[in-house]
Amino acid sequence: MKINNLAMLLKSDIVDQLNSGIAEDKVRIPSTSNSIWELIGLVLLLIVILIATYYTTKFVGRVKGNQIKTGNFELIDSYRIAPNKMLQIIKVSDKYLVIAISKDTIEFITELEEDRVTLRDEVPTNKESFKKVFDIIKKKYEADKNK
Repeated sequence: MKINNLAMLLKSDIVDQLNSGIAEDKVRIPSTSNSIWELIGLVLLLIVILIATYYTTKFVGRVKGNQIKTGNFELIDSYRIAPNKMLQIIKVSDKYLVIAISKDTIEFITELEEDRVTLRDEVPTNKESFKKVFDIIKKKYEADKNK
């Protein structure tokens, strides 16, 4: 029991000694200017991360695009059978293959002769800029408003 009391005294003395070094007037209150600088730093960090993400995505897209253009594989057509199942006609070198793709597997179905495959012609689409479309809608809205 004496040992327990002695241990308790030692613990309380250590705690008192540690607490005596802390003065109430030395407690630091965060200032508004520090908070503003921290916020500015976090915003700048976010901007740097977004810029890095943009250029990384652009680089990866360019590399993948070049692989698709120069590769021996080409997707000709696909048909969805169910949410997780589809049939695809692919061109591998000079052969046309039909494959079945499901969630976990890819299976070879058959090989098609080239004259049996109907290729879609790439028709250039007439893409209008967003500004032109917006101006058309804006003019229609203003015309309706003036009536």
